[in-house]
Amino acid sequence: MEEQRQSKKHVISITTKTCMRLGTTFFLVYLAVTWWKPLLNVLGKMINASAPLLIGFALAYMVDILMSVYEKHYFRKRADEGWVKKSRRIVCMIGAIATILGAIVLLLGIVVPQLMNALTVITHKVPGLLKELSENQKVMEILPEGIQDAIRKLDYQALVEGIVSFLTNGASTSKSILSLTSALGTLTSGFMTGFMGFIFSIYILTGKEKLARQFQRLFHSYLSAGWMNRINPVLSVADECFHSFIVGQVTEGVIIGVLCAIGMWICRLPYAAMIGAVVGVTALIPIMGCYLGAGVGALMCLSVSPWKAVEFLVFIFVLQQLEDNLIYPRVVGTSLGLPGIWVLASVAVGGGIGGIVGMILSVPIAATIYQLIRLDVQRREREEGAHMTAADVVGKLKQDADR
Repeated sequence: MEEQRQSKKHVISITTKTCMRLGTTFFLVYLAVTWWKPLLNVLGKMINASAPLLIGFALAYMVDILMSVYEKHYFRKRADEGWVKKSRRIVCMIGAIATILGAIVLLLGIVVPQLMNALTVITHKVPGLLKELSENQKVMEILPEGIQDAIRKLDYQALVEGIVSFLTNGASTSKSILSLTSALGTLTSGFMTGFMGFIFSIYILTGKEKLARQFQRLFHSYLSAGWMNRINPVLSVADECFHSFIVGQVTEGVIIGVLCAIGMWICRLPYAAMIGAVVGVTALIPIMGCYLGAGVGALMCLSVSPWKAVEFLVFIFVLQQLEDNLIYPRVVGTSLGLPGIWVLASVAVGGGIGGIVGMILSVPIAATIYQLIRLDVQRREREEGAHMTAADVVGKLKQDADR
């Protein structure tokens, strides 16, 4: 009788706990659904308010990669001397920032003038090309009827005059002035946010060891040893994945940009240096970057000749195959250890959530999650293998062989 009473109490206890958990879960889901938009608004305001700090941490993390390399080679044979120790951090930090800014200025100096020149040429040539296209019966027969009607009805001269009128007189209207004022306000706000983030990054880089010690003390004071054992591996894997991704993507961008410029120069294609720089920069975006670079390059070549644009597309297709099968797997894929299907999935999801920034960040985040799951599965398999008998091991091997 006593055992039956105990079992009934146990069943009632389990039922009560289950009901409480289900009730709490439904209540939390109801709150999440009801307050989803207000929570998103609050979260968005918090992110906007902390944007300088977030930008500062991101800049400091990227600059620190190059700064650490400089510090390793800064008077290596005299590293123990006092003046070397005192000057190492500030000199290497200035050198890393100057290197990055110099690369950006160089790219802008190569790309912007030629890009503006090509756009000017395209603006003058497009109406004539469209007019010639509308008069070519063989080409028009290939196009759908809707496109044929649109091309025939288009007033090319009025289109050009409208664009020129907008560029020269559009700013005089009140609407354009308001739009210009709004754009200047947004630009000023963005500049101040970036400048504050840059200042934060300087402070972070200057005292990164002290900040790391402070965070360690904070975690040890408020978190248990079990939580610390869980957090430290996650941070270590995330740091390794982000570091490998940044170094790999930049290295791959430089390689593909140089190869593109050299190949275009050999093939006598126009704007070789500019398009090579664009392709190298867009290569920082996983998977989709090549299409962006190819589109910009084809547009630039179109300003010279349609056949040059076709030749460039063929050339960039061959170069992209070389990148996908040889350069990217060796430079980026091996360091991340993330299968190609998960790279594609992460880029698609990240692009849908955060646009270009989401595409870039999604790959190292997915690589971190993938590595953590892989390590956890290996740990569980080791623990399971430790408790298996010889017969169980043989049976599992047979099952794996049958699969």
